[in-house]
Amino acid sequence: MSAKKKDEEIIEESQKTLEGYRAEIEALKEKASHYSTEVKAEFDKRLDELEKMYGEMQERYAAFKDKTEAKWDETKAFVILTNKALAHSYHYFLSHYKKKG
Repeated sequence: MSAKKKDEEIIEESQKTLEGYRAEIEALKEKASHYSTEVKAEFDKRLDELEKMYGEMQERYAAFKDKTEAKWDETKAFVILTNKALAHSYHYFLSHYKKKG
């Protein structure tokens, strides 16, 4: 298997992970209607930040597919780092609001 093919598989797995996050966030949104006004406002603020990060990752994945071989390693490293940051933010968000639901 070529290195590029393996890298593409890593990106695919990352995308699937993000889709799983998206599904859990959607479930939390339903529970959020029961939060107090103050908690709901903070929830919405943090959710908006998370949604922006998610959108940026989707853009990066799309751009990643168009990269030439010369930029492949640089782009892959950036996507992996950004995905880790998003995962950390997602887990923080989830741990904070699952307790309230």
